[in-house]
Amino acid sequence: MSEMTKWERIEAALQGGEVDRLPVSLWKHYHLQDRSPKQLAEVSLAFYHQFDIDLIKLTPSGLYPIQDWGATLKFGLDDDTAPVPAQPVIEVAEQWTQLPRLDVTKGALCRELEAIHHLAQGLDGQAPFMMTIFSPLTIAYKLCQDSVSGDRLIDFVRQSPQQLHAGLATIRQVVIDFASACIEAGAPGFFFATQMASYDRLTKEEYAEFGAAYDRPILESLAGRSRVTMLHVCGKNLMFDLVADYPVNVINWADRSSGLSLAEARQMTNTTLAGGLSLETLLQGNEAAVEAEISDAVNQVGQTGFFLAPACVVRGPSPDANLVATRQAAERYGIG
Repeated sequence: MSEMTKWERIEAALQGGEVDRLPVSLWKHYHLQDRSPKQLAEVSLAFYHQFDIDLIKLTPSGLYPIQDWGATLKFGLDDDTAPVPAQPVIEVAEQWTQLPRLDVTKGALCRELEAIHHLAQGLDGQAPFMMTIFSPLTIAYKLCQDSVSGDRLIDFVRQSPQQLHAGLATIRQVVIDFASACIEAGAPGFFFATQMASYDRLTKEEYAEFGAAYDRPILESLAGRSRVTMLHVCGKNLMFDLVADYPVNVINWADRSSGLSLAEARQMTNTTLAGGLSLETLLQGNEAAVEAEISDAVNQVGQTGFFLAPACVVRGPSPDANLVATRQAAERYGIG
């Protein structure tokens, strides 16, 4: 098989077809630099070129969706320390009904659109990238979170469902509006993250009502417009059976630490899977350990409908040698 372009390799993997080698996606946060759209684009491009990855994930601050609703953030002192909310935006149930529909061309959301524009210009179509967006219930979780407790949302689910539904409806529409603006700014794909699809937090019935019911309209709005949509399911004890049939191209989760292996997921869905790389091994292991994980992943799911990706954001201090090893190991698998 002749060498594929990055777009060809990713699209073949998404369709379950043969690839010349395993596609690779890796991503890091840049918490000191992501407040500047141009700097975020530049460090993302530099990372792409350094490790020759196939699919780029643009990694703005995980709290960017709540800033325009009034969140005040406390920032860290290095790229690997995430900001935290100074205080909750939502403290009482009635505030959910008062959330305004945001103008996504202003404020923090506009900042992220600028980053997309800069990255799209820098790539000039040579490789696919995904803009990170969050599920409405995840955004709601962030809106009522502070630096001490992140569990306030569960109280609203169980004690103030009507008011929470009103807020989720507003959030859903803002995410739909923002995703459309991202496409106009040049984003060819999306990384759709949910942090709440876990039995450790909610019941299956609760996530169906407050999570999936709001996730699906967003994902359906991207059909035919997003060339690659990755679902990222964060956490452990996952409700994978509830999201396995989401209208996405690829699913990513912590397959080595969440309790659900790649092989088990393959029995639950035909959707392309992305994973195989544990954050701990990338951070603390050596090249041989990384290569062993990759070999094991291929043994579980084969060389089609799969590409290498981390469980979540690669930790900043992870040795470059381990990331290089990931890319080099990918060459050993595929129809080359």
